[in-house]
Amino acid sequence: MKRIHAGRCIKKAQRLSGVSNLKLASDMNVFHQQITRWRKSPDMKISKLQDFAEYFGMDFYEFLKLGEDDE
Repeated sequence: MKRIHAGRCIKKAQRLSGVSNLKLASDMNVFHQQITRWRKSPDMKISKLQDFAEYFGMDFYEFLKLGEDDE
């Protein structure tokens, strides 16, 4: 069973789409410190992950694959 690191999903999606932490924070209506917390988080609520997948215009499962451990 593969583990998914939620923060890694966000980091890779940002890199692929060229979205900075400040832009993401502004678009999500949160402070930039919250983006840093999310990017470091190994897990989070599914609803939040769905929000991120939608934001980045990705299928939910495609978004989750970005955070798979390489083991």
